Amino acid sequence: MHLTISGLNTAPMKFKHLWGRYVHGFRPWKHCIGCLVSNTAPQIYPEMTDGSIELQDRLFYLCGVGQERSEKLHPELARKITNVHLAVRPRKGSVAATGSSYGVTFTIQDAQAITIETLSADFQGLPKAHWRCKNFQFGYQMFDVDEVPRVPGEIVQSLRKHWSKVPGLALR
Repeated sequence: MHLTISGLNTAPMKFKHLWGRYVHGFRPWKHCIGCLVSNTAPQIYPEMTDGSIELQDRLFYLCGVGQERSEKLHPELARKITNVHLAVRPRKGSVAATGSSYGVTFTIQDAQAITIETLSADFQGLPKAHWRCKNFQFGYQMFDVDEVPRVPGEIVQSLRKHWSKVPGLALR
């Protein structure tokens, strides 16, 4: 897979956090970056500039957390507008891309985007921070867990049956 980033050099604001991770497990009792068991793609970070990066052909998650500096927007709305999430799996000949409100575009060649499914409000009685978190939503839809534990337990490292049959979807 090959990531091309454009617009960072001229973006009016920088991402508060910007990272890429090769995901190979899920901690369902956590949310945000802590729920994804993963290896970092070190070439992706907030101060980076436009350019191209070779990625491993593995399950990959790109996340950009925007700045919440708008007095006119509620912080939750600002987060929704400025954050970027792009989950992909390797697929030769496909292209996955997303843009940001800062004018930055992330394009991954030889990758297919995985739509992150929204969980219902009050999903399994979890706090809002869990069920609205895109990282958690992604982990829950990809990994073989049904009942979300409230306390730390075993890391889930097997994909749901649907995903385990997808050719080329390597976790390690």
